[in-house]
Amino acid sequence: MTDNNEVPSIIVPLTPEEIADREQMAIDNEKRAYDFVVSKRQAGYQQTSDPIFMQYQRGEATEQEWLDAVQAVKDANPYPVQETL
Repeated sequence: MTDNNEVPSIIVPLTPEEIADREQMAIDNEKRAYDFVVSKRQAGYQQTSDPIFMQYQRGEATEQEWLDAVQAVKDANPYPVQETL
């Protein structure tokens, strides 16, 4: 028995169009998150690992220092985990 002040809830199934819209929204959100990480990584490479790569080419840094800098950028900017619908 329900209280007189409660509004009964009715579950209305989504239309195929609403389902498609929600799926597209999820895809768009994942793409935006992925693109954001790509841009953050590009900026990180330009600021940290690219200069070390140039030093490596001139013999002023080791290959491992450059690879470590690349990995640090990747670790700081991981790709988003894909959610399943």
